[in-house]
Amino acid sequence: MDKVNHSTLAASGNHLHFDWLLQLVIRPKKTLDLILSETKANWQTPLLILAAAGILETLVAGPIKKAAIEMGSNLPPGFEYYSPEQQRQFMQAQASQSSPLFLYVFPILGLLLGILVTWFLLRSLLHLSLTLAGSRGKSILSGNLAGWSTMPLIFRSLVRIVAMLTTKTAISAKGLSGLITSTTTAGQFASALLALIDLYFIWQVVLILIGSEKISSLPRLKAWGAALVAVVILLLLQALPAFIGMQLNGLSFTRMFF
Repeated sequence: MDKVNHSTLAASGNHLHFDWLLQLVIRPKKTLDLILSETKANWQTPLLILAAAGILETLVAGPIKKAAIEMGSNLPPGFEYYSPEQQRQFMQAQASQSSPLFLYVFPILGLLLGILVTWFLLRSLLHLSLTLAGSRGKSILSGNLAGWSTMPLIFRSLVRIVAMLTTKTAISAKGLSGLITSTTTAGQFASALLALIDLYFIWQVVLILIGSEKISSLPRLKAWGAALVAVVILLLLQALPAFIGMQLNGLSFTRMFF
């Protein structure tokens, strides 16, 4: 019961291994050994579930955001000092953002695109970094590791859904972004970067470190160092869309990375 049945699961021709998700929580190293022992793509399952959880999160957040806009609870500081024309323009922009297009369609499209782009970038960066460190592992293994390492992000979405249903409040300050209050350019980029870092991200990094040693056959510290380089580069790339949005005077953009 405590051992993962490698022969049965690995021999399965089914690419959707839903049972591996729970096993990855209970026995991460053994399950990653199983996942990464396959020489075919098996990354689809976690990304499909991640997409489903993200869509559900968007559907739950939509009515909450709409109610906040209609109540005017998200007015910017100093709104009362805006000229009548500026106030009218702001309220018109807010009204447009309460439409289904901005509440559901754009966020869901951005979510799906972001999941695929982030997976592709992490896969590519992992393979490149490990190869430069001396690994001769196949890129398909980096793709499988990049996919299954997103398992903690599924739990993050589920926790956010429960929090929004309980508090009836949308989640605004994500990750560690609340630690930065500076409005300088450097402060805004740091805030965008810290918004991506939380316990679930750290959990994901741990899975990547464990898996990188398996797929590279490099010494542990060398494999971990190469994997961390890939993660840091990915973080910097992920922070760019939010940072650009801040620079353009708070305009609302669909998030391009998950």
